Amino acid sequence: MPSKDEQLLEQLSKLPDMEMPPETKRKILTTIRSKEAHNMEHTVKAHRFSHLGKGLAICSILVATCWMGATLIETNQPTALPGVSNGASPTPSTPNPAPQPNNGVTPTAPVAPKGDELLNTIRKQAEKGAVINAPYTVETTVFDDVEKAWGAPDRTDYVNGLSYATYEKRGVVFGYNKGMQIVDIRSLDPNIQKITFAEIEQKWGKPNRVSEFGGQQIYTYDVTDKYQVKFVFEPSSSDSSKLVLVRYNVYYPQGNRNLMADMNTTELMQNIRDLAKNGQTLGSEYRVEKDVFDTLEKQWGKPDTVSYVNGITYNTYRDRGLVFGFNKGMQIVDIRSYNYQLQYASLADVVNTLGKPQSTANVAGQTIYTYKVNDKYELKIVFSGVANGTNDSKIYIDHVNVFYPRGTINNMAG
Repeated sequence: MPSKDEQLLEQLSKLPDMEMPPETKRKILTTIRSKEAHNMEHTVKAHRFSHLGKGLAICSILVATCWMGATLIETNQPTALPGVSNGASPTPSTPNPAPQPNNGVTPTAPVAPKGDELLNTIRKQAEKGAVINAPYTVETTVFDDVEKAWGAPDRTDYVNGLSYATYEKRGVVFGYNKGMQIVDIRSLDPNIQKITFAEIEQKWGKPNRVSEFGGQQIYTYDVTDKYQVKFVFEPSSSDSSKLVLVRYNVYYPQGNRNLMADMNTTELMQNIRDLAKNGQTLGSEYRVEKDVFDTLEKQWGKPDTVSYVNGITYNTYRDRGLVFGFNKGMQIVDIRSYNYQLQYASLADVVNTLGKPQSTANVAGQTIYTYKVNDKYELKIVFSGVANGTNDSKIYIDHVNVFYPRGTINNMAG
């Protein structure tokens, strides 16, 4: 006599023809038998169902099951019973709660759009203190939080009073002060490389200041009363006449000011003047006239960039914020400092401390004040922007030079 399993399999074979692997049939059978065993106790107590009725019920279940399977196969849909995962993430019936602070959840970086929306997104994120490819903000984030989530950076550099932590694969660099507060975030997202300055100017208008340092053109926009965006362009490697956007920064200037260490603007300008009298400037132990560039290069290594202006060679050390100009005899005749403290001194501060300059000039959107500090050296203070007599408190120093004019006509220089 056939077993009960064989009887059920025989009944399956009589159902409408459909492709179903034997193993699938056996799984269905196991489910049915489990359900039947579960209901056995109720069957014994009630005595209401005859064997024929039970058989009809089983057949009905089989027909319904096979019909469901056939329908799912025809519509090419995955079979997923309630509570059984089919490999896809189930849709929650209620939204997940937003991550709370210090719950171990890493914030998600915003996705950088492409095309015309990119500049709009850059500005919207910058107004919050963020870049397009990182979830962290200047002013309100400490670097410890980044390191806990992202791990140790690929490298850390010290530039102009800030530590810069680079995450190469993420295309992000974080600059933070001595209190670990993030004050500068640099985005190297490849999406930005196709943006031209003409497109930026068309959408954002004229920049608040333009500067050049170490072969880079830097266009700065004040996006809020606290935050700036700096677009940094460099000559293309394939065409030096074409500028390419290599990165942009969201910067919080006030966070770069160490109130415990930095001088006020009056003390700063007095210090710059006194250094200039000795042929020096901020950040440099080397002097114009007295030192030769060979000695400096042995100590500091090769410069980042080299340029030539009117017979003078200018070598730039970006990380130190310094540029050295020397003549053909290697004598240093010009030292330029881009020290971060200078950014807080306005034209009005300079005049209030040093008085009126011996000469002034406007060159390429910059204002240059020249002070003769002694019979040999000059102090040149270069401001971002053109002074018109009404904006003296809103134009700030870009860099300062200590200059030795006689060195530019040195007999060895020709």
